[in-house]
Amino acid sequence: MKKLLFILVLLINVFFNKTYGQQDVQFSEYMYNPIAINPAYAGTKEGFIMTGMVRMQWVGFKDAPKSQAFSLHSPIFDNMGLGFSAINDYTGPLQQTLFYWDYSYQIDIGFDSRLSFGLSGGFHILNLDLSSRDAYHQGDPEIYNLNNRFLPNAGVGLYFYTYDYYIGVSAPRLLEQKYSLTSTGQAALRRSFFFTAGYVFDLDEVVKVKPSILFKYMKDLPMSFDFSMNLYHERWGVGLSYRHEDAIIGLFQIFVNQQLSIGYSYDYTLSDIRHDSSGSHELMLRYDFSKRTDRCRPVKYF
Repeated sequence: MKKLLFILVLLINVFFNKTYGQQDVQFSEYMYNPIAINPAYAGTKEGFIMTGMVRMQWVGFKDAPKSQAFSLHSPIFDNMGLGFSAINDYTGPLQQTLFYWDYSYQIDIGFDSRLSFGLSGGFHILNLDLSSRDAYHQGDPEIYNLNNRFLPNAGVGLYFYTYDYYIGVSAPRLLEQKYSLTSTGQAALRRSFFFTAGYVFDLDEVVKVKPSILFKYMKDLPMSFDFSMNLYHERWGVGLSYRHEDAIIGLFQIFVNQQLSIGYSYDYTLSDIRHDSSGSHELMLRYDFSKRTDRCRPVKYF
């Protein structure tokens, strides 16, 4: 019973309406895969871009989240873009898989600036098997399991970018959908809003500095934010991030060439979970198939 209660509390912290847990899959290197939260980012670079990410959260903590993400996007014609994202996330007995397709339309604002409008559509697939974690309660009518629960959704976004900076606002999941986990409790996929911004400063011809910020708001929950500061050289990048009341994050990147970059981040947890966890680890692989960078900065900066 104690084990089952722990699992239920963990799931409540992730999904229930009036708690302060994480619902959208969380990545520390969000700045290198913006299409996951803003469909307007699709096609804003000169060519086809592919990104893969793997995250192991709260290593050592039983039933902690494990996430994988894959995305690709590309411009089509001169002022449109298409994208696709797939995310798979495990938290104990709960698995959620997301598939989203993105479309953007861009207009020139000035010589080197553009405004992109984005739309996305897709779905979540939820699987939950609480009874498998506690044989004593198998078949308990008080506990509901989910088997390939299909939840369609849609999103919108705006993304303004120049050679030096970007600003984005988005609502990647517009529809709120409720479902039951127990006979007395109901969970929901909640509507969330994101604001992102970043600026690249030139310290000299080869060294760049980029501060960036991410705000996230969800109804009935306090606003959360990530603030990051990254330093870039021709072949490497290092950074430090702070996630409000949650973690201090170290970031490191290697630029193998103009197209390929490999990233790693480590989260030092600030909450009480740090007593049972050795932190969170994340790996990122990104490839830019284009070679032209005449309209905006190389993909390695944003």
